[in-house]
Amino acid sequence: MRNSLFSATILAAAALAVVQPAYAATPADTLVIVREISSIADWDPAVSQILDVNEINNDVYERLVGFDPRNPKELIGTLAESWTVAEDGSSITFKIRPDVKFHSGNPVTAQDVLFSFRRLMLLGREPSASMRAMGFTADNLDAGLQAPDDLTFVLKPPLKLAPSFVINLVSSSPFAIVDSELVKSHEKDGDFGSAWLSSRSSAADSAGSGPFKISTYRAGDLLILDRNDEYWQFTPSMRRVMFRHVPEAGTQRLLLENGDADVAFNITASDAEAMANSKDVRVDFHPSRRLLYFGFNTAKEPFDDPRVTKAMKYLIDYEGLEKTIMKNLGTIQQGFIAQPFLGATDERPFKLDVEKAKALLAEAGLSDGFSFTFTAYNRKPEMDLATSFQATAAQAGVKVNIVNMPVSQTIPLYRDRKLEALQLSYSGGYGDPHATASKFAFNPGALPGADPAAQWPSELSWRLGWAPKELSELTVQASQELDEAKRAELYAEMQKKAWEISPFAILFQATQALGMRADVQGYSYGARGADISFAAVTKNR
Repeated sequence: MRNSLFSATILAAAALAVVQPAYAATPADTLVIVREISSIADWDPAVSQILDVNEINNDVYERLVGFDPRNPKELIGTLAESWTVAEDGSSITFKIRPDVKFHSGNPVTAQDVLFSFRRLMLLGREPSASMRAMGFTADNLDAGLQAPDDLTFVLKPPLKLAPSFVINLVSSSPFAIVDSELVKSHEKDGDFGSAWLSSRSSAADSAGSGPFKISTYRAGDLLILDRNDEYWQFTPSMRRVMFRHVPEAGTQRLLLENGDADVAFNITASDAEAMANSKDVRVDFHPSRRLLYFGFNTAKEPFDDPRVTKAMKYLIDYEGLEKTIMKNLGTIQQGFIAQPFLGATDERPFKLDVEKAKALLAEAGLSDGFSFTFTAYNRKPEMDLATSFQATAAQAGVKVNIVNMPVSQTIPLYRDRKLEALQLSYSGGYGDPHATASKFAFNPGALPGADPAAQWPSELSWRLGWAPKELSELTVQASQELDEAKRAELYAEMQKKAWEISPFAILFQATQALGMRADVQGYSYGARGADISFAAVTKNR
């Protein structure tokens, strides 16, 4: 099996111009990654909300600011050589780095930045919420986005925001700068080239400027990235990065241990322990900003009653799961802000307490329990979290009917508000508390003057039919608070309120466990999102 399952597939894909030796080592200049990639549904950075896509796009596209993968400790200028904040904080002027080119050979200019920001807003898909967070609408783009020359871009957010918040925001995936000339050439019916950009399958479809470009993509099977030899920052050591769709964690581990893969992405707690003493492979643990949560649709009875959603939070065995299924894979985090960001809290108001859950259900008129359908991600450890919840909920007379499905199928149902309850995760895309507060405590439809019939499918709260007026107003207030201490106090207040009334049960902050061959170094996987990269990977052979 060691050669037939994976090495033969590599050769059949014609992706490697080498003959594999009998011991199935991967080529020295190719990074082979095995992971579950069925969740990939849309490659357009102005459309995708899928973490797996955004992680890969980090190395295909660049933003004005980002992280150096060789030393990902703080934000630096990437496509922006420098930036200046106006004295009153009303604008930020970015100087575009000269002589940087897209994969097509077209130069990167301020006009590309202007096009990318406008495109993000006007497409109006989920990531456009990042533009709305600065106060942008389709009507005020001209005043707020300006490119006076090819190397100068001026950003004037309509809302008065902390400059640090704005800089963090524009470092996130939606603000990827695309090749405007190339994208415009593929525009159809006013879609800003999105249909073309979303379904990339070859190097000819690459509109980025990053260290790699997609050369082959077959949905649910294979993804190959080729090195951008003209990359302005440095030349990556890896000529090629290959992703194979291998959903089973056990198979990933086998391929890694046999030398058929360099990196295994979906390592379980038991796999991590089993590989701890190996000389050939290791497991690297990286803190992640990803929050694992359960969500309950308040538009469907009985979850319209906050007592019921609160009862669900007492039917989760947080401590038991942390010691078993989530061992080395996550830590209990019940607030909606991940560590170590401003406003994160260590408080744990919930623990498994079946009697307290029963009392809350009795108050809600559900002494005899009830049943509902619970949709869970069809991979580990998510499936195991759902199974554990099913067992503990049964102790309170609540029947949980689990449906496991890929996240690519879950998200459309979630956006359409069709799910009763679900297990999912959310990461935020940048290092600011607003990244998650705006999802777990905010619904634009709850703000004064909002159209009650408007739809906000990019907002997690809206998807669950939840419109918390006070929390939504506090979210806006906190995003505009310039005093960090006061801002942290606002987030503390918001999380306490959310624990009482929110339909979200935050369980864990994930730790990414990456299985690696011992000679692989330089994989950057940080907690901030934009610092995930394989551009600096080397193999010490």
